[in-house]
Amino acid sequence: MPGTDTLERPATTTANGELPYPVRQFTPAHPDLKNGAGVPASLASEHYVEALARVVYVWGHPLVNTFGRTSTWELMKGHGPGMAMGLFPGCPKNWMGYVDDYLPAQQRKVVTPNNDTIYGACFADLGEEPVVIQTPQDVPDGHYWTIQIVDAFTTVTHQLGSASGTPAGKYLWVGPEWQGEAPDGFVEVLRSPTNIGVAMARSFAARTPEGKARARAVLNQMGALPLSEDKPGRHQFDCEASARNKVYPAGLTAEILAADPDLLRIRPVHGETFWDDLEKALDANPQVGPNDAPMAAQARTLLDLRKSDPRWKALLDRAALTADAELYEGARYDQVGVDAGNGWQRQDNGGAWSTDWYGRALAAVIYIYVNDYHEAIYFIRGTDAKGELLQGRYRYTMRFEKDQLPPVDRTTGGFWSLTMYDRDYFMTPTSPNERHNIGTVNLDANELKFGADGSLTLVLSRDEPEDEEGKANWLPAPDDQFALIVRTYVPTEPLLNGSYKLPDVKRSG
Repeated sequence: MPGTDTLERPATTTANGELPYPVRQFTPAHPDLKNGAGVPASLASEHYVEALARVVYVWGHPLVNTFGRTSTWELMKGHGPGMAMGLFPGCPKNWMGYVDDYLPAQQRKVVTPNNDTIYGACFADLGEEPVVIQTPQDVPDGHYWTIQIVDAFTTVTHQLGSASGTPAGKYLWVGPEWQGEAPDGFVEVLRSPTNIGVAMARSFAARTPEGKARARAVLNQMGALPLSEDKPGRHQFDCEASARNKVYPAGLTAEILAADPDLLRIRPVHGETFWDDLEKALDANPQVGPNDAPMAAQARTLLDLRKSDPRWKALLDRAALTADAELYEGARYDQVGVDAGNGWQRQDNGGAWSTDWYGRALAAVIYIYVNDYHEAIYFIRGTDAKGELLQGRYRYTMRFEKDQLPPVDRTTGGFWSLTMYDRDYFMTPTSPNERHNIGTVNLDANELKFGADGSLTLVLSRDEPEDEEGKANWLPAPDDQFALIVRTYVPTEPLLNGSYKLPDVKRSG
């Protein structure tokens, strides 16, 4: 049976061809009463519609964002899993594509990628057919992996992985209308509240040949494929072959992109086309989950209203443009989240958004597809200890006292890292010491220097420190403004309950 937590799309017209009542009610019964008596009712309708439209934009932004990314289906069709634009995982519909290393620092398409794991990504249309998700079988003790599954709105619906002790095997990922039973040999059925969904695979990679080989070996056991392509037994995937399969759209080459990486710096959501894009996304997802169902009905009412009269179209288009501009300008690392101590911020409900449509939209702009916060907590900031924007021309320090490094569960692969991003939330294209982040991998490699008292002081600046300890603990910054993320994968209770506080970022020069 279809899930009981979904909502069918209502008809756009009534039996006699009229627009639905919720659309017609926005026109007052007698708007032209003499002496302007009908004006208040007309203004009330307009103001309500405008306010609703702005909320619908925020609610629908992640949906439009996700649906827009399915354009890679057409690009990769006939090519198999590979690297879209030669930069990030691309796949035909319902398959998983891979990279075989960290995402390149030069890319200007995906904001705030991590520099800790190797990725696989599957954009699925579960309304077309179910997808087989395979989890790894041969995993070294303490190695981190996850397959994060989100719905079309970016809410995490399932988080498989080492942290949750997910068994090896095949899982059947199905849409809201799917009926039936999983074939023999499947561990579990994973239901999505929307037809469109995303599965993101991550395998931890240390910055050594051996560490990356281990990450690839685990990633090659993780994947997704259409149920119609399944066969008995386990599948072997090949992230290295996927990485070699670089696919470009007509007129674009690796050389053109290398000369101008900013060609791909295109917003995934545009205020100018929002309503048309939202309608396509809703058509692809006629059913949604309970937290999104009421707003989906409101959105469809506005879409019908927009078609009913040029006046309403103009009002709705203007509302979307305004909401779009405000969201993008307001979704900044110096503004998003709540106080997490010592100048750091976090979204307490990351990935588990429920009806927090605003928080979900902010996340879609600055770090889309975050894991469920039980899996990974993201601490962000764009200011120093005095509340001033971070600037690469200055020197900053971040001092961890003895035994006060982020408390993650290493037994299930937990790790932490501090990543440097420029003002637009991309990694700097080059790094003088080849670091874009610093954390567990550097500790494991004995690259960092502790003070005599057991403390660890990280240095953040454009210019290389002169002292040996500073050089060892240096995370290079760009020339201009920058922002920071601390990722804590497999957080322990002090991180989850907020009792652990990261050290502040203090300007020292």
